[in-house]
Amino acid sequence: MKKIFCALALCATVAPGSALAAGYGTAGCGLGSLVFGDDPGIVQIFAATTNATFGTQTIGITTGTSNCVDGGGLAAADKKASVKMNYASLMRDAASGKGEYLSAFANILGCDAAVQGHFFQATQKNHSELFNTKADVDATLQSVDTMLSSDPPLAQSCEAAGA
Repeated sequence: MKKIFCALALCATVAPGSALAAGYGTAGCGLGSLVFGDDPGIVQIFAATTNATFGTQTIGITTGTSNCVDGGGLAAADKKASVKMNYASLMRDAASGKGEYLSAFANILGCDAAVQGHFFQATQKNHSELFNTKADVDATLQSVDTMLSSDPPLAQSCEAAGA
C-alpha cells in the first residue's frame, strides 16, 4: 500500500507544475480538476489519479474541454524565443500578408480565428514599422504591441507580444 501511495505522490509532483490561475492545480486539467479543483496538497494526488484513470486529461487537451482550455498565448519569454527563432520567415510572411509563420504568430498572440485575416493585413500594412534588417526582436515585439493596442479588433482579440 505504501508503494502505491508513493507512486501516486510521485505522479502528483511530476505532473505539470504551473497552473497559473488556469483553474486547475498541479495535477493539471481534466476530470480531476473539475472534481477536486485547484486546492494544493494531497488532493492533487486524487485529481491526478482521476485524470489518469479516466483518460480525461488527454481527451480534454485534444478537445479543449474538462478545464483544458488554451489560455490563448504563451508567456512573454516564449513569444520572444519563437519570434527570434523564426524572425526571417516571420518577416517574409508578414510582408506577403500570409503564411504559416504569420499564422503561428497570430496563434501565439492568442488572436481569435475571426480576426486573423485582419491581423495578417495589419502586419503587411505595418511591415516596415514592425520589422527591421537588424532582426531586433525586442523592437519588433514592441512594435507589434503598439499595432495591436491601436487597432480595436486586434486589441480585443489578441494578447500583447510582451516585449
